[in-house]
Amino acid sequence: MNIHYVWEITPKNIPLLKRKCSKCGNSNLYYCSNKFRLNSQKRSIDVWLIYKCVNCDNTCNVIILSRTKPELINKALYHKFCHNDKATARQYAFDPETIRKNSMDLDYSNMEYDIVHDNITFADMLNMNDDLIEFEVKTNFNLNLKLTAVIRQCFNLSLSQLEKMISAGIITVASLSSLKKCRIKNGITISVHCDKLKTYLEKDGRGEE
Repeated sequence: MNIHYVWEITPKNIPLLKRKCSKCGNSNLYYCSNKFRLNSQKRSIDVWLIYKCVNCDNTCNVIILSRTKPELINKALYHKFCHNDKATARQYAFDPETIRKNSMDLDYSNMEYDIVHDNITFADMLNMNDDLIEFEVKTNFNLNLKLTAVIRQCFNLSLSQLEKMISAGIITVASLSSLKKCRIKNGITISVHCDKLKTYLEKDGRGEE
């Protein structure tokens, strides 16, 4: 049986929204305010997530619900909208359907994230006497983050070291034609082939990376 570990990835912040400010004209970026705006008209409710210009705090609205009947909104969710629940705001800020519906162009350049994982070295892996060790990515967010960046951080590898290991078939991801271009997604599993790892390390003259 393969040894299985989990890498849990969570964002520290929310990506910025790329949009020209209609007020100051000096900024092309808006930040998420973590606040909602609700508007009731007759028998329907609109809900927006408010973004603000990074320069002047001019607001723009991202559609969450449009002309929705009140009875169709979950009561707990409605309560979160009314009380500007930060976790709910973050959920919608990363939600692929919300991003698609609003044609949102996001700036991920300043995104920061945490990875909770066991600090397993390559030497540790060889001592486990298993042929294959798997590391599964767990995340509830669309971070637009390269899988190679996560692998490098968790294994403490340089880019050149990782590229050599990919080429040697030491680090693989099933069903991927190009690991180098892959973005992280929930459930993706990275495999380390210990027989190839041992050969690589012996040839390279190191006990671990």
